[in-house]
Amino acid sequence: MAENLHRRQFSRVTVSLPARFTVEANGNTEAHDGSIIVLGEGGARLVSSAHAPASSTVHVHFKIPSSERDITAYGHVVLSFYSATEDKYHHGIAFTSVEAQDREAISAYVESLTARR
Repeated sequence: MAENLHRRQFSRVTVSLPARFTVEANGNTEAHDGSIIVLGEGGARLVSSAHAPASSTVHVHFKIPSSERDITAYGHVVLSFYSATEDKYHHGIAFTSVEAQDREAISAYVESLTARR
């Protein structure tokens, strides 16, 4: 039973996708550029020069290479830390709202990358 405690609900893969995101924190909304370096149907790891505090709401916009759709995912920051060696912030984003077609595109992309490995 203990091994089930650390199992993720969705597969995740290492990627390198440019992203634009907005952060809603303390009543302010700011837009920033970044990169998605890990992607799964349920969330992403986003790296940027901009800080997104833990618990803040984010809207992430990106494209998947296998799709022409502009993906928009809404979520909240569940992890945020600064990497001094990279001079970048890492943000763990849990998706809270993604259109069904976008979720399917993410899932298919993740599966295709997983199958190649």
